[in-house]
Amino acid sequence: MFEKTLEIRGIPVTHLVSYLVECGGIVQSENGPIIVVGEGWQAEMLREETVTITSRFLVNAVFIHFRSDDEERFSRLMKQFRMKVLRVGG
Repeated sequence: MFEKTLEIRGIPVTHLVSYLVECGGIVQSENGPIIVVGEGWQAEMLREETVTITSRFLVNAVFIHFRSDDEERFSRLMKQFRMKVLRVGG
């Protein structure tokens, strides 16, 4: 079993779910933890919280747990998803 939990900051949950759907997933559950299932993989939104960066700067943080039984599929999903959440500073 290949598993990884990522903390993604500054991107709304709805966008993250859309990215997972673009990676080939289908939303299985929207109540409680959101679960998106793809061919040979699953992603579960564990929780969302607000993180204080400074006294005036707050961002959302979403924790997503990924799992797959297949190393190749897992690696491909991680690569695709990271490209979707990549943000370039400016």
